[in-house]
Amino acid sequence: MRIAIFNWRCLRHPQAGGSEAYLYEQARRWAVQGHDVLWFTARPSGTSREENHDGIRFIRGGGTYTVYLFAALNYLRQATFDVILDVENGIPFFTPVYARVPVVLLIYHVHTDVWAREASWLTAKVGSWLERKVMPAIYRRKQIVTISPSSEEMIDRLFGEHRPIHLVYSGFSDELVPGSKAEQAEIVYLGRLRKYKSVDVLLRALHRLSDLSLTLRLAGQGEDEPRLRELAASLGLTNVIFQGYVDEDEKRKLLQRAWVVVNPSSMEGWGITNIEANACGTPVVGADVPGIRDSISPGQSGLLVPHGDDNALADAIRLLIEDDTRRNEMSRTACEWAARFSWQAASEAFMKILEQETAVTKESGDE
Repeated sequence: MRIAIFNWRCLRHPQAGGSEAYLYEQARRWAVQGHDVLWFTARPSGTSREENHDGIRFIRGGGTYTVYLFAALNYLRQATFDVILDVENGIPFFTPVYARVPVVLLIYHVHTDVWAREASWLTAKVGSWLERKVMPAIYRRKQIVTISPSSEEMIDRLFGEHRPIHLVYSGFSDELVPGSKAEQAEIVYLGRLRKYKSVDVLLRALHRLSDLSLTLRLAGQGEDEPRLRELAASLGLTNVIFQGYVDEDEKRKLLQRAWVVVNPSSMEGWGITNIEANACGTPVVGADVPGIRDSISPGQSGLLVPHGDDNALADAIRLLIEDDTRRNEMSRTACEWAARFSWQAASEAFMKILEQETAVTKESGDE
């Protein structure tokens, strides 16, 4: 099968995150199976225009917004495909407008609140309008895939009456296994540093834990870093380490060493880092919001607290840091929770959806 993927980022993008990992881990498995996979994406500085990696052919061009036009023009220059996987990260690529092959829409999560938090007034208005009004009209008859029950509910509300939405969960790397914990308590945040991730809430919670001997490692980068550094300084936090970008090997070590991983975000499609931490035997304290509440099993793999409540977040972290017995038991049960998810199962489930959509289209054409 010839598969064209439209996604605004790839794993080589400096702002790549869990959503890019979700798609990449499946696409490379499709390539191993013999499928022809072409990925249209933006071209950040320092990356090549074309590249073959793990059997996937990447064609890059454009930036955050111009990638949509670039991808459309380059798609039209390519050979015919059997199916298109159109990825919505706030704005989809609107491929049904110009493509004449089956289209499957992948939505990680609905971005309504994120638009208001992250974008300028005009960009937020336009982006929200495209997502709430234009996207449902253009994709109403297309198959939709998402990654969590919370996202499924939000998409149902957005699209109204629609055919069933397919749910395909994330997996995690086989290299993520339990390891030795740090001798002194370490807390880890792993993800992009953006306002909607609410890392500032974590810093305020840490301030409430000043009586404990612990270190917070912030692994990730993003435009919110200067503000977070200023906040840490104003709170007098000397136990915060801004790790910046970390590769897969360093990520594994951080998750293994951590006593607790914290995910204070206001919204996630799923929260892949939660499962990755659990696979390393590390419980997660997360905000009780869409996506995160789906990827954390309260009392088994971690704890949920109200979003934005730094006092409740501090209490939950303190509970796991001070109660060795509970933390160690949750470390064990977190591994059991993570074992329910795998990239192989995800890639097989997603491929069935692509194959079924292609088969249905062919049957309709034959009639």
